[in-house]
Amino acid sequence: MNKKLKRSVSAALVCTMILTAAALSSCGGNNNTPAAQTASAAAGTEAAVTTTADAPKTTTDTAALETTENTAGSDEETTAEDANDASLKQALENLDSVISVETIEPGEDATYFSERYLVTFEQPLDWNDPSKGTFPQRVVVDINDEAEINVMETNGYCLNDYVFPASIIGTTNVFGLDYLMGKNLIPEMTGLVTKGGNYINVEHRFFGGSRPADMSNTDTRYWEYHTPENAAKDLHHIYTALAPLLCDRWVAVGTSRSGLITNVYAYYFPEDMNVYISYVAPCSDGLNSESMYRFVYEEIGDLTYGEEAAKNYRGIVTDFQVELMKKKEVLLPVFINFIEKTGSLYQNDMGDYGQLYDLTVLEFAVQVWQYKPKQNFDDLKAIIDMPEDTEESITQKLDSLLLTFLNTQNPQDFSYNYAAWPYFVNTAIYYGQYLYDFSYLRQALEAAGVENTLSVSPEQDKDIPWSIVFTPEQREAFVYDSGVFHDELLDDMKTTEAKHLMIFGGTDPWRSQAVPEEVTDGNENIRRYINPDYPHDGTISNMPDEMKNEVIELLGDWLDI
Repeated sequence: MNKKLKRSVSAALVCTMILTAAALSSCGGNNNTPAAQTASAAAGTEAAVTTTADAPKTTTDTAALETTENTAGSDEETTAEDANDASLKQALENLDSVISVETIEPGEDATYFSERYLVTFEQPLDWNDPSKGTFPQRVVVDINDEAEINVMETNGYCLNDYVFPASIIGTTNVFGLDYLMGKNLIPEMTGLVTKGGNYINVEHRFFGGSRPADMSNTDTRYWEYHTPENAAKDLHHIYTALAPLLCDRWVAVGTSRSGLITNVYAYYFPEDMNVYISYVAPCSDGLNSESMYRFVYEEIGDLTYGEEAAKNYRGIVTDFQVELMKKKEVLLPVFINFIEKTGSLYQNDMGDYGQLYDLTVLEFAVQVWQYKPKQNFDDLKAIIDMPEDTEESITQKLDSLLLTFLNTQNPQDFSYNYAAWPYFVNTAIYYGQYLYDFSYLRQALEAAGVENTLSVSPEQDKDIPWSIVFTPEQREAFVYDSGVFHDELLDDMKTTEAKHLMIFGGTDPWRSQAVPEEVTDGNENIRRYINPDYPHDGTISNMPDEMKNEVIELLGDWLDI
């Protein structure tokens, strides 16, 4: 690469990227993803974020759960009755397991939510052994005066004040507590089949502010309690505590990983909710599932665009990746500067960050398809075709490549100080994760006659991203359960009596990781729909009219509304 090219990336571009560096891509497939939401917030947009008996299914000791539930079923119900004339805030404060209740000003949504509270519960680290200690779990409770249902989001991540920390973009009081319940967080279910609904958003254990004070992402303490069973019991306890204070109908919703948590909740406590709705939920079939990249490079888009057009679009995305690899020598120093300026930290010393660059380029293909606004194939093609005949045109092309690259997939997703990092612990042990398969990119480089500049060797494919996101000690401790939980979850879906709606996106890469149709087809209590026109940001509201009306009628029947 000549010296002229090495100095061609403009300094102005780097500054622009730093200002919007909160998180511009997804983390392991989240639609209510921190990254997807941050992209909208950093750009100042107002895109809506739609989020989507009691005996647990376990042979382990449930004494701790039963003890707490007895408290919720007696003391907390009595508290609710005694508080008839008192405020909801007082009733919440009087719940035995509540540490604190903080009022959130309704702000611009005053016409919808009349009361908003950040409620912190004290939860056991291990529901089967309360002697292990406790941690604080944060829950947002929003009240609508005409509520006929309660929509509980089984959040797979953190609340938004941790997704959008002001320090990341160098300002103060931009994304604080007032944003935590901002106007983008009214889930569609609150108005689909009813006049209104209450909204309960549960921060997942060990994310954001819901973790022990001395917990760290750089060691292994406490992570043994980061289990599906404990997460489900957290939700069950919160439901049991709040149920006497709110209206009767309950719906659990979750999107992407949060949708997976909805499925987990339905597995352990099928009688808690009237309806469970999981949007675009993954259900990976192993720790290195090969289906994701096979789908992304060979099949994605066929359902929506038709086979010929989809093949062309897939080719454009691949060609863009090839351009990024062709210019790796020039772009890598700017990439590293971007990482340093945004404060992202990684578990292992990766030298020149070559492997991280490769991983980010690979994931670019997933991210382009994952969100509807990113499927700008004509724009990608225009950047690929930009001339390189003058120093100015070279700089313009490099700027366009890099800005589009990092606005689509941000390397921050793999840093241990990213708010969503605990996702990797769950996937490594219980939920599985797709293989980061570089073979398609290697083939594309060879077909284009381009030098293979990948720092990741074929032997290292199965080591990525674990060698980047975990320390050696963590890798030794976080051992996959060989699909035991995955198989138990799918077996239950064949016969569950829980009313369950599953929604998938037609052009969503995560559809390759969906619950298999043969698992649910024989159970009339589970209904599944593919929104053909949308990927990971598909909802009921943006379904085709006929499909949408059918789903709304189904929900009305299930909820008896």
